[in-house]
Amino acid sequence: MARGTEVIDGGGRSEPPHSDDPTTTKILDALVHAGLPAEVRSWVNAALWGDDALAALLEGERLPDVQPGAPAAPPPGRVRRAYLTGIRVQGFRGIGRPAELAFPPGPGLTVIVGRNGSGKSSFAEAAEAALTGRNPRWDAMPTGWRDGWRNLHYDERTEASVDIHIAGDTGPTRISRRWTGESVRSARGEVVHPNGETSALRTLDWGENLVRYRPFLSYDELGRTVTGRSAELYDTLTALLGLTGLAEAERRLAKVCDALAKRRDRPARESRLLVEALNGSSDPRAAQAVQILTGPTLDVEALRRIAADDGPADPAQHVVLRRLRRLSVPERVVMSDVVNELRGASMELAMAAGTKGDHAHGVVRLLEQALEHHKRHPTDTTCPTCSAPGAIGADWVRRANAQLRGLRAQAATAAAAYDRADAARDQARFLLSPTPSWLPPDSELGQVWALWESGSDIEDLAELAEHIESVGRKLRSAALSARRDAGERLEDPTDGWSELAERLSGWLDDAQDAIAARDTLAVAEAALTWLADQARALRAERLGPVAAQAEQVWFRLRQERHIDLQGMRLIGRGARRRVEVDVAVDGVGDQTSAPGLLSQGEFQALALSICLPRTLVDGNPFGFLLLDDPVQAMDTETVEGLATVLAEVGRHRQLIVFTHDTRLSDALRRLGLPAAIRTINRDAMSNVWLSDGDA
Repeated sequence: MARGTEVIDGGGRSEPPHSDDPTTTKILDALVHAGLPAEVRSWVNAALWGDDALAALLEGERLPDVQPGAPAAPPPGRVRRAYLTGIRVQGFRGIGRPAELAFPPGPGLTVIVGRNGSGKSSFAEAAEAALTGRNPRWDAMPTGWRDGWRNLHYDERTEASVDIHIAGDTGPTRISRRWTGESVRSARGEVVHPNGETSALRTLDWGENLVRYRPFLSYDELGRTVTGRSAELYDTLTALLGLTGLAEAERRLAKVCDALAKRRDRPARESRLLVEALNGSSDPRAAQAVQILTGPTLDVEALRRIAADDGPADPAQHVVLRRLRRLSVPERVVMSDVVNELRGASMELAMAAGTKGDHAHGVVRLLEQALEHHKRHPTDTTCPTCSAPGAIGADWVRRANAQLRGLRAQAATAAAAYDRADAARDQARFLLSPTPSWLPPDSELGQVWALWESGSDIEDLAELAEHIESVGRKLRSAALSARRDAGERLEDPTDGWSELAERLSGWLDDAQDAIAARDTLAVAEAALTWLADQARALRAERLGPVAAQAEQVWFRLRQERHIDLQGMRLIGRGARRRVEVDVAVDGVGDQTSAPGLLSQGEFQALALSICLPRTLVDGNPFGFLLLDDPVQAMDTETVEGLATVLAEVGRHRQLIVFTHDTRLSDALRRLGLPAAIRTINRDAMSNVWLSDGDA
């Protein structure tokens, strides 16, 4: 995309890469002449543009290509450097009544010496708060400290201000903050310009520069520089070198590549689990899918057809399940009544057996059968039992009827017992219904029902009662289980296949997406490789002078120690970004372990070597640097080295050093180095004043 060209697409996306950013300009110039395919250039361009542009590319939209011949961004104008001329504080931290520090504008070294608790850090923190509204030290402090930041000996307003002389102005610019609430972050800022006009702090347009060049350096920050999170130092140096935008572009493009790689690899990771799940199904469609998935070629269309067929594998079985869900068997109470009746009839029949009534009942039944036979065949007088001719003629009929009238009364009790037995048996046989024709005979219920039905052939009442009671329990249990199973299977009539089909369909979607992601990833990775190479070269190019200055500072600080600072590198991206500092110690074969041999004072000196050069970077609008207690943990030789370094930097920048350690001022005097040395004092009521020289 040509620099300065806006894309009008109605999408409301962010602005195109800034043409006034030297880093972006350099990358775009290189991109125009890199000879990369247009689609690769689009990915680089989108990464510089932002997340929305990358999302648009992923959705298939096209961005305008980078055009050659675009005019280069004009070189930045001369920096109007700013110097401190004063810090004024009241009611803040250790300072009660108004106290002021004054400095001559321009390069030079000022050392302010005072014991712990004399108000040194209060001045340093107040100056940073006036310019930025915050202080990194506050973020790490407990709530009790943040709640007690106001001075206890001063009830009037809490305010901090700095006077700054900006090159070319006729007078100082005052930047002040006044705290109106209880929170340490409740300050309201104001700028008073040399002509007396007031404005908000944002009118200075220093927000980004205060982060990039940060004209404050505390002991805590020095400690974190080397021993803290490496990403913090990486971000600090990246901002200092003007590479933040490029680092963000590389990070966001790498993030897209990671997401595309996951999309590409997802089907391969999940295919094994899918095959295992399909192998666990008895559905024939699952076996077909496994055969294709594990075959030499992947027939996507065949798998699509299998996944689309998500109905029951056996429709006839589905009908059986619906009937099973509605199936009814005799209730337990009905079975119990029939069993009780059978047993009662059996007992009554047993009591009648062998009695005269039982004998009479037998004769009655025999005579009734003979009379019925004669009634049907009146001309046949031959006895059907003994074949005697003329035995059952009219006289026999009269005698038989007379005999029946006498026997029926005698056989009444036995007849009732036999009638009850017949009725009980009929009830039992009605209960023992035949097996439904649709019920699979090899199923558990089918086998139990066949056993249940076989009871119809049992004549003995007691045996029949036992059969109904024992087999009936099994029948009810099997029927209940079959109904429950049928209900569950009818909730998913495919017996789990529909879920597998849906999973297979999702896997196929992922597989097709993986193919698209693979093709897109190849282009995005080519863009990332090119952008990473450019970023690596720019980091080395811009970090080189800073690293060289750091080595010079370290050379002076190390004194007689056989420890060399051999370079710095910005490596990695995202969560793995870090700064590698090469430290070599004589006599240590494995130099990777050399940093572990440094003392706390040497770490402090190493941190100063890394941080001090940032104030000398071209383009830094701040001609001053405030250092709060940089001497801690250093031995006397290192302090002397620090004195020479500070004096040298003071020739080019305004350095203001707060320290409790008089060794620094002593070294400056002993070495005859130019520096303004002042002493800060504080009494029990938080009154703070300064005097020239050491106390």
